[in-house]
Amino acid sequence: MAKNRLPGVYFLDNPKIERDVSLGETGVPAFIGVANRGPLNEPVVIQSVQQFLRFFGEPVRGSYLYDSVLGFFLNGGTKCHVIRIAHVFRNGKSELARAARYELLDKSGYPTLEVLASSEGSWGNHLSIQISYPDEPRVHSFITLDIAEGSRMMHIQSIRGVERGMMLRLSDGTQERFVTVERIRGNEVYWREPLDVAFRSAAPTYVDSIDFNLTVKEHNRVEKFTNLSLGKWATRNISRVVAQESELIRVNILSNGEYEQYPEATAELPMRGGRDGLDGITPDDVIGYNSGPGGRYGLGALESNEEIDLICVPDLQYFLDHCPSFHGIHDMIGIQQAVINHCERMGDRFAILDMPRDLKFEQVYDYRTKFESSFGAIYYPWVRVYDEKLNIRKPVPPCGFIAGVYAKCDKTDGVFRAPANIAIEGISGLHTNLNEGQLTELNDKGINCLRVCPQRGIRPWGCKSLTATPDWRYLMSRRVFNAVRRAIYENTQWVVFEVNGRELRDHVRDMLVTFLGKLWAAGYFPGSEQDEAFFVTCDETNNADEEREQGMLKIDVGIALGKPLEYLVISFEHKLEEQSVGV
Repeated sequence: MAKNRLPGVYFLDNPKIERDVSLGETGVPAFIGVANRGPLNEPVVIQSVQQFLRFFGEPVRGSYLYDSVLGFFLNGGTKCHVIRIAHVFRNGKSELARAARYELLDKSGYPTLEVLASSEGSWGNHLSIQISYPDEPRVHSFITLDIAEGSRMMHIQSIRGVERGMMLRLSDGTQERFVTVERIRGNEVYWREPLDVAFRSAAPTYVDSIDFNLTVKEHNRVEKFTNLSLGKWATRNISRVVAQESELIRVNILSNGEYEQYPEATAELPMRGGRDGLDGITPDDVIGYNSGPGGRYGLGALESNEEIDLICVPDLQYFLDHCPSFHGIHDMIGIQQAVINHCERMGDRFAILDMPRDLKFEQVYDYRTKFESSFGAIYYPWVRVYDEKLNIRKPVPPCGFIAGVYAKCDKTDGVFRAPANIAIEGISGLHTNLNEGQLTELNDKGINCLRVCPQRGIRPWGCKSLTATPDWRYLMSRRVFNAVRRAIYENTQWVVFEVNGRELRDHVRDMLVTFLGKLWAAGYFPGSEQDEAFFVTCDETNNADEEREQGMLKIDVGIALGKPLEYLVISFEHKLEEQSVGV
């Protein structure tokens, strides 16, 4: 609009916001297993092996979580979520996971601070803490006007460093009082409770801050926090500072922050009481439940996660081998079925399942028959990896390595690409070698096998889901459908409360046609023409007046799902030319 205009009313065109639909990131798994440290029952985003070790520490002996995450990144994965579990539900006499702690006392001998290891586990028993006070106060000034008895404010020479919530000591050499800063205006400092004595500026009366330091040690690792305060509104409130800056501890304030309740200076004090809670893990700890924020456990902690589309539980064999509360393979089956049920209920994720480690070939198909779903796939056999510390080739479940193959195929081609016939990195062999007859038999029964291909490495040699239903037989069909479903759901949220008329219907239809057209062009759907690949209906034919009166908008979307080439049949014909032979 021009700067100089006659006063009046003018209209400016408001251009419409162009909205489109994008497929979003796929190939993002959640791994559920045990670790020495790290948040319990909370998905942690991990983007490298080093980041995993920083959050969760060295692997638990006998656990497969670390090896699976490593296999994921070695095979093309870029991001995953890790959920650490332990025994947290009271069941029998098994010990629950607990964080190491220490209660610090104030000058009167009462508890004033509770220091907790940042996560449950015996690792916290290696922590030590120490409280100290600085030799010189951070704030050192003096009053410039007398303070009368009953006053709630003072004038000081300099307010540099003075902050709301800070505790100050007023001292004239014969008496001292402590106040907590509530407000600052110019060189005036205000507090809440009136003073019961007077202070003279000529005394002089000095004003010093009360701060303390906290040092935390774990072996050779040291964290030091300086200029701390108990004041609720203080910038250096100890609870907030530690929560924001420490990877080792958390602090709860048990007092109301009076000077007498500040902690005593201490020598190094060992933390104690940390427990791993590994031996008592039960199927309930793994499956968990979701009762809202602060009440999400195990698999239930993933229900609010909108990033993942794959789920792996590599430590099921660990539970069978080390946890007395697991009573055989049927508990493993129960957890895997819970994972599949979770995927079906959420509608946008897929389970990658492992067989038990030592299952014999004759038992493999029987195990496979325990599941019937298009929301999962199962792989056999286990792989072997080289352990440098133990100098052995140890067996590891394949799910993490396979998840990396999924992520690589998604990234390079798309979800429609079969995660098969790709060399698996980071493995040195198979726990069980299969011949061609066994591979053929298991493939026909919907079990995705790993195959040794001479000169080409070890490769996944199957891409079937856990259902015999023809439309969903191949796992890519389900994953493509899941990805499209999630994309449409997430990118049509803006439609709610829009005017439900023809313009909206046309906009939504055109937006989805454009989106699906791009996927078709990229190879997601078969068909030589778009009409053969998908359809979108959003008009009067599927939105009756009665439905529109009820505030409903109906969109019918259909997509064609491709099938991979599994068998390549080549016929050779060798025709010999007639030759005449002279006699």
